[in-house]
Amino acid sequence: MHDHKQQAQKIVAQYAAASQSNKPEYYRYHKIRFAAILAMVLSLPGKRVLEIGVNPGQFTEMLINAGYEVYGTDIFPEHRAEVWERLGVEVRRWNIDTEEPPYAPGMFDIIIFSEVIEHLANPPLAALEQFATLLVPGGHLIISTPNQFYFKSRMRTLFDVLLWLPFDHTDEFERWATLRSDARYYTHSRLFGMKQLAWMAQVSHYDVVSEEYHAAYEPVGIEWARFVRAPHRWLVKSAIALITALLWKTRSMILIALRKSAH
Repeated sequence: MHDHKQQAQKIVAQYAAASQSNKPEYYRYHKIRFAAILAMVLSLPGKRVLEIGVNPGQFTEMLINAGYEVYGTDIFPEHRAEVWERLGVEVRRWNIDTEEPPYAPGMFDIIIFSEVIEHLANPPLAALEQFATLLVPGGHLIISTPNQFYFKSRMRTLFDVLLWLPFDHTDEFERWATLRSDARYYTHSRLFGMKQLAWMAQVSHYDVVSEEYHAAYEPVGIEWARFVRAPHRWLVKSAIALITALLWKTRSMILIALRKSAH
């Protein structure tokens, strides 16, 4: 597994060095997540991968660079049409909540469902069952999502309670309230914990292969250059990073690998 981590980190770093992306801040924020998921993908058998929720295409390109045959779905595939053309990747529209799968049953070795499950408007069980039909026998589903028990989120909720503030701050509430149609998927519907993901997986006829907690977002903003600009913010972020390094179940991202059950 250590070799897979090193290989994944190398591929992620090489992408940054040679990238044509116009979203460098997105890469900066998500590069640790990319490396964690790619390491998990590299540890699994099979080369045909379906990435669900491909925008903006950075991880898609990393998968291709790692030697995978990649297909994609997205609710807005037209937003990055030039990227899919450049990469030679077929990306089909799929609203998981309301539409049937756009690919044939048993087509994929691995499905990657990263930072999407929290956006679904409907409970995820139906989606997980649909994914199983797309996998080959013994195929794998990888899910990553923000951790419901992330220390920073728990502290924010505690402060909201103590200060008698709404859990949805005004700007968040107003943004959510004005979303229409498919745009509502831009916001989170709910967060999950690892036990909840594992339970949904088992109900949907998967076997849990591995469960991981990652500090995917804690290091963002604690670079030394940022200390000079905002020392107080840097100290708070550094404290959160230290706490989650020690209390691993409070880290910002949960990552789970599932295998399609034979039953």
